[in-house]
Amino acid sequence: MPPRLVRAVFDRVEPVYGEDGVGVELGFLTTAARIETNRIDDFADLGPELTVPAVAGIGKVLRILRAARIAAPRDPHALAGRVDEASALLTRALGSRLQLEVRPRSRVNFTAWTESGVETVSDVADVEEGDTEYLVTRRGGRFPVRFARDAVVRRVTETERWFEVVGVERAESAG
Repeated sequence: MPPRLVRAVFDRVEPVYGEDGVGVELGFLTTAARIETNRIDDFADLGPELTVPAVAGIGKVLRILRAARIAAPRDPHALAGRVDEASALLTRALGSRLQLEVRPRSRVNFTAWTESGVETVSDVADVEEGDTEYLVTRRGGRFPVRFARDAVVRRVTETERWFEVVGVERAESAG
């Protein structure tokens, strides 16, 4: 599906320090959009080391700064792992009117309550219901997960939907 253009105001930046990495959560309030939400939340991965996701996250931060007309650091790669510095720069951009290019994303999760506990399988491609088992195949060619039907007390398949920001420009003034 092609990206959609959405006008929004940049209204939130939160530093994130997690086990899997660090970055900043970004929040946008849509002002003129033909999408089913009035908020778009996104994440810019900043490392802690210079990896492909971190370079993409740094790029997202730089595009917001450019659209808000805030000078970027001389060496943008130095933002890798430096969440506080990136947050401080982005805080200066709060209130900026932007035109976002967003792409709809989704993820399917399968949760099974069994006699031995609760198990969740993420990034599900398909769930086949057989006579004796549930076969849950996952995206990316990862191994399938099997659940014996007689051991499953309850099950649910959920779809998580969101919009990923893939482009940021300064919103042109109307009129």
